[in-house]
Amino acid sequence: MNDPEKLRAVLCQMVDSLQLTRVSDHTHYFGPGVSSVIILAESHLSVHTWPELGYLHADIVTCVKKLTRRALEAAFQKAFAPGQVRIAQLEY
Repeated sequence: MNDPEKLRAVLCQMVDSLQLTRVSDHTHYFGPGVSSVIILAESHLSVHTWPELGYLHADIVTCVKKLTRRALEAAFQKAFAPGQVRIAQLEY
């Protein structure tokens, strides 16, 4: 959660596994902490980490109806092996 290149690689892999289309990305190291944004053809994914607190916050905005809560939780479990995942899903 504190290595910008590793975080970027994990997020790109997660985007690919969710069958989303990566357009561009930017990652910034704050020391400690990393923020990463991936622009998707379907919208965006942003992640911010606080390694000193063991916390990662992600926002995923997409127009893909087939992207389920279950798929997102599985992707985050595989990518980060967190102790806890909380998902708040807003539908339009």
